[in-house]
Amino acid sequence: MKTSVAVNPSNRFRELTKDINSLTNFLGVDCMAPILKFNYRTWTTIFAIVSYTAFAVFSVVNNGGDLVESLKASSMLGGLVHGLGKFLTCLLKQQDMRNLTLFTRSIYEEYEKRGIPYCTALNTNIDKLIGSIRVIRNGYFVTFIIMTFLPLARLIYDGTRVTAMQYVIPGVPLESNIGYTVTYFVQLISMVVTAVGFYGGDLFVFLGLTQILTFADLMQLKIDELNESLEDKAQSRALLPVGSQIAGEEKRHHLLLEIIKWHQLFTEYEVFYIFNNYSMHQFMNFSYCRTVNAIYHELIATQVLSMGISMMISFSINLSGFNLSLATFFVISAYSMSIYCFLGTKLEFGYDQIYESICNVAWYELSVDQRKLFGVMLRESQHPPTIQILGVMSLSVKTALQIVKLMYSVSMMMMNRS
Repeated sequence: MKTSVAVNPSNRFRELTKDINSLTNFLGVDCMAPILKFNYRTWTTIFAIVSYTAFAVFSVVNNGGDLVESLKASSMLGGLVHGLGKFLTCLLKQQDMRNLTLFTRSIYEEYEKRGIPYCTALNTNIDKLIGSIRVIRNGYFVTFIIMTFLPLARLIYDGTRVTAMQYVIPGVPLESNIGYTVTYFVQLISMVVTAVGFYGGDLFVFLGLTQILTFADLMQLKIDELNESLEDKAQSRALLPVGSQIAGEEKRHHLLLEIIKWHQLFTEYEVFYIFNNYSMHQFMNFSYCRTVNAIYHELIATQVLSMGISMMISFSINLSGFNLSLATFFVISAYSMSIYCFLGTKLEFGYDQIYESICNVAWYELSVDQRKLFGVMLRESQHPPTIQILGVMSLSVKTALQIVKLMYSVSMMMMNRS
């Protein structure tokens, strides 16, 4: 990813989006295209998914009823479900992903014009996103290299013919040189598609979710402006006679309404307010958090749960006998699951930041009508729309630990029964 600072935050965001989209476009899914069109790369990706599914199912069924061999063959099906979830999300929700990205870009273009503090906040969050991208990239790159060269290293070291992925191709024996070479290159294509798909899909999800933190920082700046205006009001009151009208009430009301409208991007609720005998019904029918959750919640649930199941199977097999390929895939599964859960915890901190910022507003300097508006916002901030897994579990490190404990318990049960 490009890390050089562009002219302004919106340009940096545009370039970052272009780089991320190039990864999904490599697999034939142009998420930023006005109309999604299939091409040869799309069909190549579909062929890789179908062939992997067919070969994996064949390996599970055609093993003489050996339970351990069936588990080995099915151990990487979690990766198939994970990758298929990302591919289908990009295909079926491409327009939603595009519209969300364009909306975020418009926010950057609008707020970079509001001065240095807003530009600094936007650039800081882009830097944090680029840092997260580097962590994801390095993790996938290292594990991909290990899985790619492990069979070659074993072949050169002691002549053992192992496969990177736990399936065989019907009619292609591994004992022959041609059969082993064909199997290796077919699995290599599957791994390339998987690695690029995992990486590109994760980046689009991170691109959407991390903007919640950006919006939290922007709201903090808006609240700082309101508090500054309220502090000026308090200082003016100390200098004026009792009962005097303090100037700037419309400005303060405008700042408060802007904060409420911005907060509605998170929670989507109704506000009815009256100011200077003028009433207005305000309802924001768009919530960024809910929109992101609606687009990616199936993908997130699929990735976390499928990778958890793959961890369980890989762990169980390695307890009965060490398998380096499955040990490597165990690391990939744990990595794929944990990065989302860590991000979910960071988002919870972002929601806490919003709540604490609202609590720090000098509400006692607001008028009676303004306090009513503030009370509605304070109430809604106590119940943020957090990212959920299947609508029952929050996306967080705590959930990841619960899944790991459950998988460990199931693995021990499987070992005792065997």
